[in-house]
Amino acid sequence: MRIQFFVPGDAKTSGSKRAFLNKSTGKLIVAPANSKQKDWQAALGYFADIAARNHRLITEPCILTCVFYRLRPKNHFRTNGQVKPQFVNAKPASKPDGLKLCRAVEDAMSKIVYADDSLVCDHRISKRYCENGQRPGVLITVETYENQN
Repeated sequence: MRIQFFVPGDAKTSGSKRAFLNKSTGKLIVAPANSKQKDWQAALGYFADIAARNHRLITEPCILTCVFYRLRPKNHFRTNGQVKPQFVNAKPASKPDGLKLCRAVEDAMSKIVYADDSLVCDHRISKRYCENGQRPGVLITVETYENQN
């Protein structure tokens, strides 16, 4: 089985947490470090649900491939809109961390595409810059090992 879909938007990370003490109750509260994580994961879940509608829930080991497309920084462009030659093959080797971006994808698709994210046994994560009017977002592919040659 193979499911592939694109989720447009500025990808957000998951995994980092922050903890603080509630002064009135004295209890420790743990919250996501990224406040925009919930909206991004809701979008991921929405597009995953649409893509997986005609497929059964994956219950066997699978491979998750995520290609994150990021907007280029403004300094990569000439005034005429062309990418400067020294940046043509540049990769987004800056924050956010690819592994944390993928973690948000993996968590959001649990119980939608696969029964549990523990079924993901191989990850293929890439970060690229958008090219030629391409929208930022993530291209997600989930496939079972039976599809591998």
